This record gives sequence, C-alpha cells and structure tokens, in this order.
Amino acid sequence: MLLSYRSAIDTDLEDVFQLYMDPLANAYLTYDLMPRDSFSSVYTTMLESGSLYVVLNDTEIIGTYRLIPKTHRQSHILYLGGFTVKTAMKGKGIGFEILMHIKQEAQKKNFKRIELTVDTDNRTAISLYRKVGFEIEGKLRNNYKLASTGRLYDEYVMALLLN
Repeated sequence: MLLSYRSAIDTDLEDVFQLYMDPLANAYLTYDLMPRDSFSSVYTTMLESGSLYVVLNDTEIIGTYRLIPKTHRQSHILYLGGFTVKTAMKGKGIGFEILMHIKQEAQKKNFKRIELTVDTDNRTAISLYRKVGFEIEGKLRNNYKLASTGRLYDEYVMALLLN
C-alpha cells in the first residue's frame, strides 16, 4: 500500500476528528470524547503548533500523529503522540509502515531519540512499538484520567534511540 504523509490542514478537521473520536482508539489518545465543535478549537491549537500530521492512502486520510520536538538540552528528542490508524485499516501493517516513516524522517533531521507514552494495558500498541525498536524505559503511575471512567491509568515511557 502506497502511503503519503503531510502536515494537517484546516480541511482535514473532520477526518482527524473521526480518528480521535473513534471509541476503539479514543481511550488511548490525549483527548476525551467530545462533540465536533469542541474538538474544533483543540484542532486549531494542534494546527498552530505545526505538530499534526496525516497519513493518506491515495486521497483518504487513514491515520494521524503528532511530532513534537523538545527544546534546549533535549532538542535531540522528538515526542510522538496522538498516533492512530483508522480502525478498518488496522492489522494490515500500516502502523508499522507509518512508524518506520517517522523513524526515517527523524533520522534525516538528526534527532537522536523518539519518545512516546503508551497505556500499560494497550498490548497491541506496545507490541507494534517494540517491533519498530522502541523499548520500555519506565512506568508513569496514575498518569492520565479518563472522563468516561473517572479512573487514573498507568503508562509506559518508551523510546527509540536513533543512529
């Protein structure tokens, strides 16, 4: 499958909203379920940061992720967040392909490390990240709270060192 990657633009709002609000993905993403009009302001903030990307299969947006460069003493580190693939497209190697693309682009830009956090119960994502070369470096206890459950959840910090 030939994928293409680009920075998100205004007209991608609906597609990114659908990816973020997919009930199967949302529990593991940054934002709780919300109506489209509430997400619109969140989306604008992500666009303004320049950190939001979309993945296309031909003209259909099938994935999204954020790449947030750290600064100062950590300027060699890129943080990966909000990574999700359309539910109908999962299990086809697309997540692996996207992560390999991110890894290659980070290397071209001379980043030395990619970091992410992942729910400790998200075994599918952990397995995918390990397949690409990420390693668990630690555990963040009670690191986020879902509005839908009111519970606090643990996350692993995972990192990939780049040559």
